[in-house]
Amino acid sequence: MVQMAQTAKKSLAVRIRVLLFLILTWPVSRLPRAWAQALGGLGGRILFSLLRHRRRVTVGNLTRAKELGYLDSSLDIAKTGTETFANLGRTAMEGLNLLHQGVDYFEGQWSILGQSYARQALNTAREQKKGLIFLTAHIGNWELSCQVLPLFFGFKVHIVGRTQGLVADSLLIKLRTMGGHFFIFKDGGAGTMLKILRSGGILGTLFDQSAMVGGEGVPLDFMGRKALTTLAPLKLAAKTGALIIPFFSRRDGSYHYFELFPYLTPPPKADQSWLIQSTQALNDLLADFIMKYPDQWMWGHRRWKNLEGIKNDPRFF
Repeated sequence: MVQMAQTAKKSLAVRIRVLLFLILTWPVSRLPRAWAQALGGLGGRILFSLLRHRRRVTVGNLTRAKELGYLDSSLDIAKTGTETFANLGRTAMEGLNLLHQGVDYFEGQWSILGQSYARQALNTAREQKKGLIFLTAHIGNWELSCQVLPLFFGFKVHIVGRTQGLVADSLLIKLRTMGGHFFIFKDGGAGTMLKILRSGGILGTLFDQSAMVGGEGVPLDFMGRKALTTLAPLKLAAKTGALIIPFFSRRDGSYHYFELFPYLTPPPKADQSWLIQSTQALNDLLADFIMKYPDQWMWGHRRWKNLEGIKNDPRFF
């Protein structure tokens, strides 16, 4: 009884905090688009100057990628790092717009490139009664893609994410389940994901964060260095026959492009070699996209941690 009372009290406290957050951010979400973009960009730049550790990680990652030839030799590291955070600020502001006003707020503000790839994958998956995994990364406005692609192609999606804390989880669930979609926590959710894919459902997830040491991650090349990379999406596909369609988003001011690429089909008996080769191909695809739009990716994440002495040398973050 005591535990139930504590759980109920915690749940009530979370609901109150979420409500307060929504009330306080409502006026900001109503700002004119140009003002919102400017405010988000300014907020991101301020955070870049204040968050010393994240600034070091960002500059370290950019510097090493440039040294290895994965970024243009004339690239201004400081400017790119600052603009990376400015874009993250704009994305956060757009998250508020999405949360309060829905996807209609972005009408006329996006385009989808490579539409035929998605249509082919959706038709093939439907005909073969297989599931489908939309796979993306922390580039552009990935949260908006969770709403735009299902709306455009007419499907419901189960969005996979990591737990971030009670209040953040509540807000993320509210954001990602708009439009009648569903949310699954990555930790402990493998069984649910397998069930969804085997029933012909659709998952949406990201693959570019550093995997846990000793977990499902394997060291694969990413922009010239080894990075622990998750095999989980490919393993789900191998077990269920689900098709995988990679896509990435990028922004041009307040306008968004969502670019889709040819889908992957797991062989009847997908082995470890297929898992490694296909995941490496996805890493390479993302690296090529980042090279074209270097200020769009989340460089502040420690993508290469726990390998190559990264903990001791800030250049190797």
